[in-house]
Amino acid sequence: MGTDKDDLILLEQNYQQRSFLHKKISLTIPVCALLFVVFVLSAFIVSTISLYWAEDTICYRSNNELIEPDQPKPRPVYYSRPKRSLTLRKANLPCMSFDCCTTALDPNAPWNQSRLPTNVYPIDYQLILELSELNEGRDEYSGTVDIALEVRSRTNDIILHGDILLSDITVSQRSSPSSIPLTIDCVIVFPDTQTIIIHLVEQLEIGSTYDVRISFFRALSVHGTGIFENQFNKDPYGVQTSRIILTHFKPVHAREAFPCFDEPGFKAKFQLTVSHENNTKILSNWDEAESFVTENSTNTEFQTVPPIPTALMAFAIFYIDDFDKKTAVATHPITNENIEINLWARKPFFTNDNGIYITAPLDMIQRVLTALLNIFKEVETHIVPKKIDILAVPEYPSDAVSHWGFIIFLERALLHNSQTTSEIEHQKIVLLIAKQLAEQWYGNFISFRWWTDLWLQEAISNYLKYHAVNIAYPQWNIHDQFSTGELLPTMFDDSLSTSHPILKPVNSPAQINELFDSIETTKATAILRMADHYMDETMGPKNNTLRTIVSFLKNNEFGYLIPDDILSTYHIGPWNGLNFFDRWLLQSNFPKVFAHFIQNTTNQRYTFQLVQSRHLSAHLSEYDLYPLETNPFGYIWYIPITCRFSNDSTRFQSTRTFLLESERMNIDFGFDYFTYFYCNADFAGYYIMDYTPENSAELGQALDNNNTELTDLDRANLLNNAFLNAQTSEESYLAVRSLTQFLYRPVAYTGLLSWQTLSFHVNRMLDVLEYESLFLVVQKYFQVVVRKYYTTYEANLWNVNGTFSDQILKNTIIQLACRLRLNECIDKVTLLWEEAFPALVNQEANHSVAAHARDVVYQTHFQHTYNDTEWTVVASDFHYFTDTQERYRLLKALTQSRQPWHLYQFLYRDAEINQDRDVDLLSVLTLLAKNSIGRELVWYYYRENWSKLQSDYGRSNQRLGQLLIDITATFEDEFHEIELTEFLASTPGVDSNVDARFWALERANMNFWWILDNSKDMAESFNFDLKHI
Repeated sequence: MGTDKDDLILLEQNYQQRSFLHKKISLTIPVCALLFVVFVLSAFIVSTISLYWAEDTICYRSNNELIEPDQPKPRPVYYSRPKRSLTLRKANLPCMSFDCCTTALDPNAPWNQSRLPTNVYPIDYQLILELSELNEGRDEYSGTVDIALEVRSRTNDIILHGDILLSDITVSQRSSPSSIPLTIDCVIVFPDTQTIIIHLVEQLEIGSTYDVRISFFRALSVHGTGIFENQFNKDPYGVQTSRIILTHFKPVHAREAFPCFDEPGFKAKFQLTVSHENNTKILSNWDEAESFVTENSTNTEFQTVPPIPTALMAFAIFYIDDFDKKTAVATHPITNENIEINLWARKPFFTNDNGIYITAPLDMIQRVLTALLNIFKEVETHIVPKKIDILAVPEYPSDAVSHWGFIIFLERALLHNSQTTSEIEHQKIVLLIAKQLAEQWYGNFISFRWWTDLWLQEAISNYLKYHAVNIAYPQWNIHDQFSTGELLPTMFDDSLSTSHPILKPVNSPAQINELFDSIETTKATAILRMADHYMDETMGPKNNTLRTIVSFLKNNEFGYLIPDDILSTYHIGPWNGLNFFDRWLLQSNFPKVFAHFIQNTTNQRYTFQLVQSRHLSAHLSEYDLYPLETNPFGYIWYIPITCRFSNDSTRFQSTRTFLLESERMNIDFGFDYFTYFYCNADFAGYYIMDYTPENSAELGQALDNNNTELTDLDRANLLNNAFLNAQTSEESYLAVRSLTQFLYRPVAYTGLLSWQTLSFHVNRMLDVLEYESLFLVVQKYFQVVVRKYYTTYEANLWNVNGTFSDQILKNTIIQLACRLRLNECIDKVTLLWEEAFPALVNQEANHSVAAHARDVVYQTHFQHTYNDTEWTVVASDFHYFTDTQERYRLLKALTQSRQPWHLYQFLYRDAEINQDRDVDLLSVLTLLAKNSIGRELVWYYYRENWSKLQSDYGRSNQRLGQLLIDITATFEDEFHEIELTEFLASTPGVDSNVDARFWALERANMNFWWILDNSKDMAESFNFDLKHI
């Protein structure tokens, strides 16, 4: 073909097959005129023909034939975006604009504040919801709420929360002779603060009661908050699906469901009425009052709930054919009144394996509730309703959420087979149950006024859960396991400069969401535990905290949690409770206390010196959010310290308690000198100790000589001290080496708490060092430490013999051994997997591998196998298991494959949203991030899909922030730190995820400098001639 100068540039791209597009057309004025005439004539002819046909033929459609508007597609699981917008309705409302207000608004603009004004106070709610039409594929519901308000100061404004669409509002004065509604001047909605202002012409009278009626409508939430829908598969193949309507109002999401005063200080009675689909069941806080069935729906009205905050109101609607229940009874020890416990779950859990998935958790609930009733036996008021409904659902934003009389659990967090569930899983489940039940007393019956008091509710409910579990299962030794199960990871997090005080300013919803972390819960519990321990030690009586908790509840029925009233009952030596707690609640991080002896060269007398300082693990302070100049106490704490002294490595000779309240304290010991000492006895204090190298060596000798007065908890404390101190460049890992040798010489040590502490710190080190050459040095030393125990007790490590604590210890040892790639452990795993695999192919959870070993066997096998067939079979079949614990174990194992194509396939085929309802995307991303290969895949996915994740899960979803922390927890080099910094700079921090970004950045920074500053010390400390150890 020729190349004419008029040919288009497309010719150069060899698009010859479309050559008809290549030629330009020259348009002259006559040509344009001709085209215009042709166009006009064509339009005239077509119009004339259409009109002629219209005169002869008129088509009418029947109602059934009317074209319906675009029907919405089936609603996805709760975290997906809605498929269509709301249908607009005509609203009977006053003008909704500032320009419409004819009378002056409050010049202080209280609607721009995060907190509501207190000039009006809700007394009771009558909430009516219309949810029966959801079966028609609609995602919209409507409702009416009647709120009785008490006026406490004169005002023209009623300001409340509401993230909904309004259709009608009326305000009237109760008992008014005329009963004429008040004139509403204007209604303004403020999206930024999620508030509604109803501005009235008349001023409300102090002491009078007013009724506010608001009609509204809204779409179901798509982020798992407010009122939302959860779809699930009814069969293993996903052929049949069903759904459940759920609520999640905590902490500030009731406003997304209906107009209300959505703050904890506004407690009011609730009466709920719901119109729902026939053949469905609705559960709520209190019992049903009455129910009416009509042709199209069922109207259920519930008994009035005593005064509660809006966040504690809840309900769930499900099809009767989908769920069943089993009932147990707990009896009050004094009044002998029965409390009915109804455990609701999907029917397959009742029909499979003789209902053991229901029997086991129901027994736990009954035992724990009975224990709590015994703790509060002096309180005869009906604190717990006459019934408690426990609902297990397949998908929920949290593992469990407690409401007064109604608790919602994630299936995996509650339902289990006692024969196939490990002791660690048993313990985790029962502690979660105990926490939710304890909140029936402290959290529901007694609640806090504002979120700054959340810490005390969390501390008390945590304190109660351990007491209740100890009563229900005394053989578990659960109190001591608080230190290794919850305290160790919290102290590590709290050692970072991005940590925060327990008490800090809280106003906005984002700040409220940030409160729900381990600092606010576990650290608060640890401080309460420390105060309780040292008050016992200095005052005499035991269980002071428990008596205080029971006494306060008796004297404040249906009231508020008042921190000062509880804390003022504490006295630790000369310190009153308020002064003591202030120094722990208002300061971030925790103290490190350096203890040593000093001899006066003049008179030869000995002085025991204690010096406190702020402990920080980070090597740079540039991210310090709470520097010294902002601290009210200059990082000086009130620290009670019990120390034990000796010159004999087999026992202690003296015990003394000191009360450190200044930076430095000198105690005259006269001419008494001790070769070594140990402080923070019983791991009671929330601080770490620092010793001289000589004292550390002597403590190591005492451990080697089996000083029996150093309990297992004391040894765990010593190990935690050594690792946390060595985390900074100020201390050496030689202390870690010295204090870990008792674990394997002269004989293998068998204390659970010490091994759990070692496992926590070694696993954390290995996770970071796995990308560094230093990994082999650390790995080889700790292989020596664990091999002695493994080879000595190998015959019993993998069987079911032994006590509850023995099984947990076995799990700790084999997990650590396989993580350290001990050949003996990996070989054993291979054999056990070959025994179990045929049963797993048939979706059978009952096989020969002991429950405590399954996690280790499954994960270790997939980390070391290249058998594609096995991975494919498990990936295809794991969700067929009714056993939720077994299903989750297999899910974790699948994500630990070292073959990238497996991980890529699992993420993009199975885990992405709406691909498989049995797989939660964020859970899979978290598990993949723990895989050294999967981490890079997840990090790429997180960055590339950041906007989509925010859209699908919600900007305020804390799980997105926690996922960032999980992904970056092992970042250890400059390359990844730069990538993280660039990502954070290019994406704005939003809502409750701002803190997570600081945490992620500091952890990556800390890992980098930890390796840079400590690599030489670690190499020298652990790279000894191992043959002679």
